Amino acid sequence: MSSDLLSAEERLRRVIALEVPDRVPTAPFIYHFAGTYAGVTSHELWSSRSRYDFAMEKTFAGVGPWDVYYPVNPVNPGAYLFVLPMKLRLPGIDLPAESIFQVVEEPLLSSGIYRQVTEDRRSGPMRRYIEFLLDIGCAARAKPRGGLAARLRGALPLLKQAVAWRAEFARWAARGVAVQHGLCLEAPFDTLSLSRGLTDFSYDLMGDPAAIGEAVLDLSEGFVAFADMVTRLTRVRRMLVFCHRTSNDFISPTHFRDYALPSLRRIVNGLVARGITPFLHCDGNWDRNLEHLRELPTGEVVLQFDGRTDIFRAKEVLGSQFCLLGDVPATMLAFGSQDEVETYCRKLIEKVGKDGGFILGAGCEVAPNARPENVKAMLASVHQYGRYS
Repeated sequence: MSSDLLSAEERLRRVIALEVPDRVPTAPFIYHFAGTYAGVTSHELWSSRSRYDFAMEKTFAGVGPWDVYYPVNPVNPGAYLFVLPMKLRLPGIDLPAESIFQVVEEPLLSSGIYRQVTEDRRSGPMRRYIEFLLDIGCAARAKPRGGLAARLRGALPLLKQAVAWRAEFARWAARGVAVQHGLCLEAPFDTLSLSRGLTDFSYDLMGDPAAIGEAVLDLSEGFVAFADMVTRLTRVRRMLVFCHRTSNDFISPTHFRDYALPSLRRIVNGLVARGITPFLHCDGNWDRNLEHLRELPTGEVVLQFDGRTDIFRAKEVLGSQFCLLGDVPATMLAFGSQDEVETYCRKLIEKVGKDGGFILGAGCEVAPNARPENVKAMLASVHQYGRYS
């Protein structure tokens, strides 16, 4: 905007470092909504790069602009398995073309995976981590594990993803939009929870939690090395770490503290040491985990909540340590009025955005059925209320 004093990239870097920028930046997680807005089916979003680009461009022009592009689009479904290690039902193949993706909650790996991870010392940490992900991919597609060559071929979707993202990110940067992250992955604890299935993983956590804790710590080193490699390829040294199964909706605060937090702390510290900024995508209710997050490094991490966590309390507990991202609920964007959205955004800006360290966005993904005028009101609110004197 003509009244802005900083570029989007400068604005993003300042709020991450807990500094006060010229105004609050916006980073909406938009994927399916772009399809709805532009008349592009979910099948086209994931199967056609040109249709995805068309949908994003039309949405940016129609309800934007936004400061930070939040990339999620895969080149093909094979890349999804590196991000979301579960069986997928795909629009246009398993579902109607206009449906959104569905995941199947069932175990892909046996309970022996924990010992397998910790006892396998035949190769380095990154190779072991990649092979672990490829094994999940084979199980999700009901394909035999195969030899090393076959499993390495399974990594091709991710390499293609990195090359495509690099070009895509350069286009967004050229128009003055910052790119949020150069890679997104589930945290190791969450990867095991998703690939074991909720029921079986819950039994595992009650029966032998130490085995899980040891396995996720072992995977952490390879996770960091892998993130370092891919973010160098994509040239965006920020990373989105999905924490889908570490909220209080899934595990107790004690289990989080003892078995999820140590690996989360290790990967965050490892990423920061390599010059990579972690964005932790904290789905679910984290109210009873907030104090534990204070163990993470100050001014180096962004925390995104999804409406289940009290972001105003999070500001009180963590606002002096971390940049917060959020937290306009999907329900409000879909069913609320424009006035409700504007009022809530003003509250977020004035309370959570006080003294900097805040990025305005949806709680999680902007709902596919969000009202365009509500999304536009959310993004426009920073220009009306979000300027710092």
